[in-house]
Amino acid sequence: MNSSISLKEINKFFNLKLKKIHITGASIDTRSLKKGNIFFALEGNNFDGNDFIKRAESKGASVAIVKRIDHSSKLIQIKVNNTQKALRELARFYRSLLQTKIIGITGSVGKTGTKDAISKLLNNKNSVFCSKKSYNNHIGLPIELLNMPKNSKYGFFELGMNHPGEISKLTKILQPEIAIILNIENVHIGNFHSLKEIAKAKSEIFSATKSVKHLILNKDTNYFTFIKDLANKHKIKHVYDLSTNENSSAYFCKINEKKNTISLSASVLQNKKIDFNIRKDQHNLMGNILAIIICFQIIGINPNVIKGFRNVSFSPGRGNVIKKYFNGFKQIVYDFTYNASPVSMKANLEMFAKLNNNKQTYIVGDMNELGKASKKYHREILHYLLKLKYKNIIFVGPIFFSLRSVIKKKNIFFFQNVNEVIYKIDKILNYDCNLFMKGSNSIKLNKLISFMGQTRK
Repeated sequence: MNSSISLKEINKFFNLKLKKIHITGASIDTRSLKKGNIFFALEGNNFDGNDFIKRAESKGASVAIVKRIDHSSKLIQIKVNNTQKALRELARFYRSLLQTKIIGITGSVGKTGTKDAISKLLNNKNSVFCSKKSYNNHIGLPIELLNMPKNSKYGFFELGMNHPGEISKLTKILQPEIAIILNIENVHIGNFHSLKEIAKAKSEIFSATKSVKHLILNKDTNYFTFIKDLANKHKIKHVYDLSTNENSSAYFCKINEKKNTISLSASVLQNKKIDFNIRKDQHNLMGNILAIIICFQIIGINPNVIKGFRNVSFSPGRGNVIKKYFNGFKQIVYDFTYNASPVSMKANLEMFAKLNNNKQTYIVGDMNELGKASKKYHREILHYLLKLKYKNIIFVGPIFFSLRSVIKKKNIFFFQNVNEVIYKIDKILNYDCNLFMKGSNSIKLNKLISFMGQTRK
């Protein structure tokens, strides 16, 4: 791939005449900054990027975008009134120069996993760019856009939100031609008045721009009809739906569950059938798979690429499977520790229960940003878990801990935080097992995984 944003474009945007500078991309973090990167000295509540100008210089930054000039540094600095605004506007400008077909992915759950799967499926296609990790907000998305090579034929980006209006701002920068809304669930419900408000906010991916020509929707999710009507109002040219129902653009006409795999036959757009297998631990991603197949067919990528989905591995905390040897015993860890909501928790628990191991062990952390109904949702998960087969259940976090009086059994444990679990885990995990771990990122269950990596005699 050729380079991303260039010196010529920097000069044009800032009305400068800089010379003999080689630009290799953009960065906001000197720890990951590469030689030739533009460094954006962003300001936050607990940091000031201007404090790292010399560090950026020593790492080989080409230019720094700053609010105030550091005269002790020889690094070329471009002064602006607002570095975050400059980042967004530069990304918007760069996007206007690109011929790349952009695909925007949003939804309450599964955005990163879907994008990561696309990246893995198309890893041999050097004309495809996928944004990194969960870089899906007002900082991460523009940085990733600036790092996308000019000759990228396709660009896949995820758009996240915590509040109304956030996706609108991202959409105006990204200007996607294809929009995917995976689902509408009660994630971040504490920041919204209703599920309908979440649906409206997610719909900003097409309502905030005239660039979207194709919209892919999950027919089985909440407020599908509302979103489709909104799409018609905004005159979206092509709307595709996916469902388990045959009256859809894409659906599964055959599902055959075996011991470790699921055999699928998908009918996609004009009854074209694709047969493939997935792993049993990928069961909850079936809707996402249909969205990927529709998208590939729209943009001209052979949808049979989906046959490689069973070999897809996911980023830490997103459903990756880790083999551990801890405390003298073998554990297969199903790592969903990055985030959690009631719907994703139930879906993942259902998937894990299908693995049919007689020593299933669950470590479940609090789910945050659920508003006034938070205890209700946690209580539902607690009772749902009790109906499953398990060797032990470990609940972690202050909300679950407050519910400890609801159930009292020898093999059910409640801890206020992950450090308490680390202190006791030796005594609990004294057997071979399949281990499911999921909770909101703030609960830091990933610390427990790291701790278990320390083999002890």
